[in-house]
Amino acid sequence: MSRSRQQEVTEALVDLSDTLVVDLDVGEFLRLLTGRCAQLLDVRVAGVLVADARGKLRLVAASSEYTRLRELSGLGAAPGVLCFATGAPVSADLAEHDARWPRFSRRARAGGFRSVHSFPMRLRGQVIGVLDLFRDRAGPLGAGDARLAQALANVTTVGLLQHRGDVHRRVLAEQLEHVTATRVLVERAGGVLAERLRIDADAALDELHRHSARTGRTLRETAAAIVGGDHVTGPARTAGPADPVLLVRAFDRAGLASLRALVRGRLAAAGLRNLALYRFLLSVHEAAANAVVHGGAAGRLWLWRHGDSLWCEISDDGPGLPDDVRPPFRPSGPGSPGGRGLWLINENCTSVDIAAGATGGTRLLLRYLLPG
Repeated sequence: MSRSRQQEVTEALVDLSDTLVVDLDVGEFLRLLTGRCAQLLDVRVAGVLVADARGKLRLVAASSEYTRLRELSGLGAAPGVLCFATGAPVSADLAEHDARWPRFSRRARAGGFRSVHSFPMRLRGQVIGVLDLFRDRAGPLGAGDARLAQALANVTTVGLLQHRGDVHRRVLAEQLEHVTATRVLVERAGGVLAERLRIDADAALDELHRHSARTGRTLRETAAAIVGGDHVTGPARTAGPADPVLLVRAFDRAGLASLRALVRGRLAAAGLRNLALYRFLLSVHEAAANAVVHGGAAGRLWLWRHGDSLWCEISDDGPGLPDDVRPPFRPSGPGSPGGRGLWLINENCTSVDIAAGATGGTRLLLRYLLPG
């Protein structure tokens, strides 16, 4: 094992062990673990499946392509099912017509996968789930990677079952119930985001994880805030302990006026009045208008409360802003990116930050300190 490889494995195990010595957020732990599996084991996608109360395997986390893996996990016969039943690792090249799992092989090959490697998650002889690794090429994992994969499957089991002892069966049932309930809530929130932002399901889950990371809330809390906080009509409701997500919308030129009215209502419900409401509303509207004019005729808006501030992110898929366009902004002449819009936004917000989008475009993050 090369030194860099050793460092990667060490860093991964340290990151994962860190999550086990604090209050565990199961969703975040599984997201981190599947991501590390994909990074360390040279696989395209890693997924964790756990058994529900009836013994049926359910996908609860994936490093990427969650929608595709969820479809594959619902097909019945599969390498992971055999691994769960026998408690032994299963490696399978996905032949065109595999008699053991024909539907699974056909669908997996259609998604570009050529092999799958399943490792059992065991507790005292009881198999509670499976770690599935999907690769773009056929052939077995190397001996070292196979041992590391089983070690990571064991870490997953420990993460799900921190509390041991005579009551481990009750703890197991409670943990798996929590995982399943969290996954259902996350999928509901992903559906809301996909509809409101006009993006596909996988992109919506990426957005959900991103918002969870930037607010420091658990994935479950963030999903609850989205499901319970943003409604088409009426003021947003606060959902549980999480800071409320007030509004999530995609918009285009024709929708700028209705977007402005929605934002005004959400800001008023959050406690802004008079000049404070006008200033932040002006900033949000200018940012949205800039996205339409310079960012490909459409954009996406997040509006939420976190701590002592209201936050708004406007993103687009346009060509992006030049590297030298950064705060503090100055009034600019005709032809400059955003004209006077960026200057007006900066003048009326507590802070403004610009970042490149994950796949191009621009993300503009506005913060407004709440009065008092």
